[in-house]
Amino acid sequence: MRRSIRAGTKQFFLLTLSLLPFLGAPTLTTADPLPPFSVAKNVEPYRGFTKSFTFSELGWRQGVTISGTSMDRSAFFGVPPSQMVEQGSVMVRFSYIPQKGPSHTPRLEVDINETAVGFLPPPPARLTSPPTLQTATFSIPPYLVTPLDSLRIRVAKDPKHPCDTIYTGPFIRIAPTSTVSLSGIRIHFPNRLSDLPLPFLYHAMTGTRSISFLMGQTDIPILEAAGITASWIGVRSENIPLRFHERTGLPGDPRSLPTGNLILLATTSQTPPWTFLPAVGGPTLALADNPADPYGKILLILGRNSGEVRTAALGLALGQFDASGSVATLSHIVLPLSRGKNDAPHWIDTRQPVTLGTLAKKNSLEVSGTGSIPIRFSLPSDLFVWHQTSFPLKLHYRTATLPGEERSHLDLLLNKKFQDSIPLPATTGKEADQERTVFLNLKDLTPFRNVLRLNFNFRSAIPGVLSCTANHNPRLHGTILGDSSIDLRAIPHYVRLPNLRLVPNGGYPFTRYPDLRGTAVVLPDAPGAGDIQIFLHLMAFLSGETGFPGLYLSIATPDQISAVKDRNLILIGTYDSNPLLLRYGKALPQDSPETRSRIRLESRLETFLRWSNPPPAAYGPEALAAYFKEDRSPLGVMEEDVSPLAPRRVILSLGGVSEQSLLSMDRILFDPRHFSDIFGQVSVVSPSRIHSFLVPEDRFSLGHLPPLTALTFWFYSHPLGILLVILALSLILAWILSRILPNLAARRQGP
Repeated sequence: MRRSIRAGTKQFFLLTLSLLPFLGAPTLTTADPLPPFSVAKNVEPYRGFTKSFTFSELGWRQGVTISGTSMDRSAFFGVPPSQMVEQGSVMVRFSYIPQKGPSHTPRLEVDINETAVGFLPPPPARLTSPPTLQTATFSIPPYLVTPLDSLRIRVAKDPKHPCDTIYTGPFIRIAPTSTVSLSGIRIHFPNRLSDLPLPFLYHAMTGTRSISFLMGQTDIPILEAAGITASWIGVRSENIPLRFHERTGLPGDPRSLPTGNLILLATTSQTPPWTFLPAVGGPTLALADNPADPYGKILLILGRNSGEVRTAALGLALGQFDASGSVATLSHIVLPLSRGKNDAPHWIDTRQPVTLGTLAKKNSLEVSGTGSIPIRFSLPSDLFVWHQTSFPLKLHYRTATLPGEERSHLDLLLNKKFQDSIPLPATTGKEADQERTVFLNLKDLTPFRNVLRLNFNFRSAIPGVLSCTANHNPRLHGTILGDSSIDLRAIPHYVRLPNLRLVPNGGYPFTRYPDLRGTAVVLPDAPGAGDIQIFLHLMAFLSGETGFPGLYLSIATPDQISAVKDRNLILIGTYDSNPLLLRYGKALPQDSPETRSRIRLESRLETFLRWSNPPPAAYGPEALAAYFKEDRSPLGVMEEDVSPLAPRRVILSLGGVSEQSLLSMDRILFDPRHFSDIFGQVSVVSPSRIHSFLVPEDRFSLGHLPPLTALTFWFYSHPLGILLVILALSLILAWILSRILPNLAARRQGP
């Protein structure tokens, strides 16, 4: 019966596809995707698309280990609406871990969208050490695939023994090289501005997304428009890894345009007489078919001059355009008021308690049966947590248990670190409100992204043979009420700069003002592809951290630095193309007397009043000099210094050895796997990793500490100061005693 239903469904589906052209729906054609920026000389019909995701790309970077305590693991992958899957498969590489045998052989089920597609074969009678890697491949029915799909690997319970614990420890490991493969046809969609950010971004994207920019020229307003557009992409990307490609100059033949989806920024004087271009009577946004790719789209950001192109980019970032058609001319835009310090939409406000109802999605604060509620939040990068040990979480929750449910509890985890367990009293099945304040460990907070997980664990006291099913009884209910709150008011905002560690963790201090009004980028007079790609990626990254586009971004050339000297500066280029890198940077990618003198700048007072934690020899200036001396051929240097142009400002230098090295630096610098390698004041970028060093230099602070905390922190940072204070107090006390004791002695002796 089930086969006949599926066969009928398939016939109906194929009939519908054949009628789509006559019904006015999007037409379906097959096509082969071409790589970014390849030129389509002779456009031919595509045969289709093929893509694959490794389990590592789906989030299981180290693979999956399944045990009795983690018997259900899920990951997600997406298919864009412009693609329709015809075939799919899951190839699982796995190995069983030798240990004591189970009471019943486990069956591991592979699900796609909660539907089983197969079972992994059982372990052999004898397991070898090291474990033997096996492979199992399962077909994915096309009708199961949607724009957002879940892949689930779980232990299938034996129906005869549903409550048996199969293993207490890990018993199988799924390799990260396992893959999900999909193939099918591509769909031509109409041009609608309302679909943006499609086709460039879509919900549930998997893996790195490439975004291609094409610019008519690289004057400052056009570059600022590109930066604003990249920041809009960063806000909308929802932490999807991005990779940017850039080309300057427009071909005369539109069929020579790069294939795929493009973002084109140009004025009417720069664009050739292409027939697909709309009429431009002001700042214009348009979505058009790519003449070089029948399935590619071009987002046109146009104007009669460069200023209008920048205005069109602002309208795109703010959403102030008519999205009802394929072309929109912007009459005017209204810029919002400048945002204040640490006023990023992605960051919680630490000046007042923050309710969990504002952090979680609607209807996500309740579970039926045993379940987990994740609360995700982000923090400003300048929180000073040195003097604090905990912060309060005020919980207001509601539970419904059953008589005999004496072992139920609510577990709290912060970034996977256990915090507390709250017993849940037994009730008669009616919901009961409860309140409790729990103190969470401050050290378990991360500089930026955090996950607070509240796990309702219902444990029945009835006989074990029934308890495993009773724990998932829908009458067992848990709800975290929206007025529950976390309170970080006691944590001051204070940070010492320069500090490269803050750049990949929130983008500080450049994101201190989320609209980037306190930031300026200095590019070479004639920026190359490497300069522009790093610039675009940096703008997308900073805005992705804050959740707000860089509306007030400024760009300058080296000769124009005086106009932006009061901002935090970002210098990008090679040491030949941007002379400011040599003027303001200390660490150059070479061994020379000048380099050594720059990286060993340290006053006698700083040497005398050494901080309590001096840099280890492996990360100090001597190690940096030795690194350059060994001629390791680095790609370039990332460095942060105190700006000599304005007080309490920094200069971040991104200097490449060559234009080609900047393209490679872009790939390394923005890879999250390398973020933990960035710290100190100097990070040398090599072809495979990042080496960071602590170089003595002047520093300054942003923010304020309470007087007692400031005094304590100073003594902690300067232990020699404690000795000096003790010595000074001793001298003062000795002087006082020298004055008092003789007088006391004279009084006792009398006249």
